[in-house]
Amino acid sequence: MVWRSASTFEPTEFSTFYDVTYDDSDCSMGLQSNAIPEFVYFGEMVATKSVKQHSTCLQMCLQNSRCKAVNFFEPLTHKEKGFCELLSESQYDNPRLMRPFKKAIYYEKIRCRTPEDEQEYVLGDETHTTTPTSHSILYYNGPTNTSSPANDTTQGQREDSSITKNREDVEEFTPRPKLFRKSEALSILKKLAAKVHEFNLRFRSR
Repeated sequence: MVWRSASTFEPTEFSTFYDVTYDDSDCSMGLQSNAIPEFVYFGEMVATKSVKQHSTCLQMCLQNSRCKAVNFFEPLTHKEKGFCELLSESQYDNPRLMRPFKKAIYYEKIRCRTPEDEQEYVLGDETHTTTPTSHSILYYNGPTNTSSPANDTTQGQREDSSITKNREDVEEFTPRPKLFRKSEALSILKKLAAKVHEFNLRFRSR
């Protein structure tokens, strides 16, 4: 079985990207997930397993009805295996359980790709995806919050108010993407494959 991976980045301020893994035996159009590098979720686990590739973790989660997210710990050396944790919760259940962790990646929203996922906009040399919702912005910033529990309610109210207030501004000033035909988009994506592969190698070698 041959695995291929491609990563499509959202704006860097959210520190997350879309990970796409292809496996002809299950998801014919690929398996897609949202990934947050160097973070893990310390929630309830469904199962654990040593694996060679993160794609194995995603497949295991997709096949487990209780699994909502995955922590993948990269191997310390090329000869060792990585470690996978299947989680029954995600960061949306308790954002405060997200913690920074070197050489690890948190995956969520794991699903088989659909024809609708192929209709993404292409911007020059990079793929444009939907701007994260207000909840996504709040949760991605959540792990860096060092406030005490007593101030959590007040802090959450401030973040919610700020997000709601600025939502229209974000939509107003977001430039319209340049649209390409599907054939042109596929051609551009093929050219990006080498760049994506090079990035993945550099990222995993850190």
